[in-house]
Amino acid sequence: MFFECYPVPPNRENAMYSLIERLASQVPILLNQQGTNATTFDTVLTKAANTTSSFGSGELSQLSQLATLWNILSTLGIAKDWVKLFALGTVLETVRRFAGSLWTSILDSFFLTATFESTDDAYSWLMIWVSRQPIWDKARDVHVSTQSWGITVSDFTTRGITVPGEGGDDTGARRSLHFLPSFGLSQSFWYKYHWMRVTRSRRALSDTDTTETLTIRILTRSQKVLYQLLAEAKQMYEKEEQYRVSIYTAGSYHGWSHNNWFRTGSRPKRPLESVVLDDGLKEMVLQDCQEFMASEKWYSERGLPWRRGFLLHGCPGSGKTSLVHAIAGELNLDIYIINLGKRGLDDTGLSELVSELPARSVALIEEIDAAFLRGVSRDSSGDNSNASKDGDSKGVTLSGLLSSIDGIQASEGRLLFATTNNYHALDPALVRAGRLDVHIEFTAATKKQVEELFKRFFRVSEVDESQDGRPDPSAKEKEKGSAPSNGDGTGKQSRYSYPVPEKLTRTERDELATRFANAIPEREFAMSSIQGLLLQHKHRPSRVLEEVEPWMEKERKAKREREKALRAAEEKRNLAAGATILPYSPLSLAGSLDTQEDDKRLQQQQLHQQQPSPPPELQDEKDAAA
Repeated sequence: MFFECYPVPPNRENAMYSLIERLASQVPILLNQQGTNATTFDTVLTKAANTTSSFGSGELSQLSQLATLWNILSTLGIAKDWVKLFALGTVLETVRRFAGSLWTSILDSFFLTATFESTDDAYSWLMIWVSRQPIWDKARDVHVSTQSWGITVSDFTTRGITVPGEGGDDTGARRSLHFLPSFGLSQSFWYKYHWMRVTRSRRALSDTDTTETLTIRILTRSQKVLYQLLAEAKQMYEKEEQYRVSIYTAGSYHGWSHNNWFRTGSRPKRPLESVVLDDGLKEMVLQDCQEFMASEKWYSERGLPWRRGFLLHGCPGSGKTSLVHAIAGELNLDIYIINLGKRGLDDTGLSELVSELPARSVALIEEIDAAFLRGVSRDSSGDNSNASKDGDSKGVTLSGLLSSIDGIQASEGRLLFATTNNYHALDPALVRAGRLDVHIEFTAATKKQVEELFKRFFRVSEVDESQDGRPDPSAKEKEKGSAPSNGDGTGKQSRYSYPVPEKLTRTERDELATRFANAIPEREFAMSSIQGLLLQHKHRPSRVLEEVEPWMEKERKAKREREKALRAAEEKRNLAAGATILPYSPLSLAGSLDTQEDDKRLQQQQLHQQQPSPPPELQDEKDAAA
C-alpha cells in the first residue's frame, strides 16, 4: 500500500497520538474478547515497526502511526467489520432506491399529471376554473387574490368563492377578493368522481422575475377526464370573453433572450356603428376583411401568401384605431400590438414576434411614422438612435421590418393594420402592394359625421314623447322644477351645480344635431376634438350650441401655437445643421399638422385653374359690377 505523506500540524499529530493511546488502552479488553494473547499482539507491533522502518525519520512520525493503527485494526478484526458494514449499507440503499422508483412508477401508472406554465393562456383558463370550485368553502390554507387574469365581469357571483360582503357590492370596489391555492401546498378535491390534486408552485428565473406553475394530478388511467377538464375551463373562460376583445403585447420572456406574446387584458367589443366615418368606409373595410378570412384556399391555389395589410393614414383623432377595434370585434379576432420602439427589440426579435402570430388574428402597428422619425434606419449598418448605450441592441431597421412583414418567415392568415399621421414620412418600399395593400385616408370631420356623432351622443327619451311625436309638457315642467338654483332668489342655475340631464324628443334632438353640424366648418376639426366638446356637456345638449363658437376659437388658437412651436423647432434644427431657413409654409411641415387641410387647399386651387373661362359678355358684366 502506498501512502502520500504531507506535513501534519502539531495539533493533528497530538490528536493522532491521543487516538492511538485510547486504542492501546482498549487492547487488553479486545484481546480477552477475541482470545488473542500478548505474544501475538507483540508480533503485530513488531511487524508495524518493521513496516515503517524503511521510511525516513521525517516521515516516520506520521506514516508509522497510520500503519500501526491499520495493523491493530486488522488484527482485532475491526477493519473487516467496517467493510462488511459498508457493503451492507450499499446494498440496503440500492434496494431502497429501487423500491422507491418502483413504487413511484406504479403510482404514476394510475395518475395523470398535467403541468401549466404562467406564460401560456391555458394557465389563465385553469386558474379561473380552480378559483370557482366549491372546495374553498372549507379550505384551511388559501391564497387570497384580486387578480382576474384579464377577465372583467359585472356579476360578482361568477368570480368564484368571494369573501362574504365583497361580492355583489355595487357601491364598493369593482375588484372582489377570491381564494386560490397557496404556493407550495396542494389542494385535493373530486371532479366527476375522480380524485384530483392541484399544486401551485413558483420559481425564480432571475433576481426580479419569477414564473408560476400549476400541476394537476388526476387518479385515472384515461386522458378523457383531462380533455373534459380542459374543455370546461376553456368554455368558462371564453364565456366571460365572448363580448370582449383580447389584447396581446410583446415582452421578453422573464429576461430570456427571445420575445413572446403576453395577454395584457381585454376590452369590450365596440359596435361597428359606433365608429362614425364617411359613408361606406367601415362597411368596405369589414367586407374586405371578411372576404380575406374566407379566401385561404383561393390564395393557396394561386401560390400567393395568405396575408393582407391595411394602412390607415390621416389626421390625428379621426378614428383609425377605433376602426381596428371594431373590426376585430366584428370578426371575433384578438389584437396583437407591435411596438417598434420597444426597448431591446431588434430585427431578430421582431421576426420572432411576427412569425409567432397565430392565424386569424389582427396585428396592429400604431404610429408607424413615429418609429421612423425616432430612427428606424434603412439598414443595420448605419447609426440608429434606438441603439442602447451598451450596444446590446441596434433597434429595428427598415430591412428587418420589411422582412418581418412579407418575408419567408412571416406568418399567414393575419390582418395587419398600420396607422400613421404622416403618410409622406413612410418609405415607398413599405407602402407597396403585398405589404400594405389597402391605403385608407381619414380626414377631418365632415358635417354629416358631426351630425351623426351628435345623434349617437344624445339618445331620445321615448318615455317623455307622446304618441303623436310631440313632447310631453309635464316632463318639461318637472325638469324645470328640479333644476338647482344658486340661492339668490333669481332662479338661475348655479355655475358649479351638477347639471340636470335634459330629456329630448327625437324631433328636438335632430334639430339640435343639424344646427350643431352647420356650426362646425367642413373638414377643419378632428372627430376626437368634437367628441371632447360633447363629453363636456353630455347631459346638456343645448349647452353644446352655446359653447361651440368659443370652443372653435380656442382650438384654432391652440393650433396656431402648435404651428409656431413646430416652426421654432424647425428653425432651431436648421441653424444647428447650418442650413438656410426657408420662409415658413404649412407644406414645409408635411404631415405634422393637418396635412389634409393643406391638400384640400391645393386641390381647390387646381380645380379653380382647371375651370373654363366664362364668356366675354359675362366677364364684362362682372368687371362692370366690380
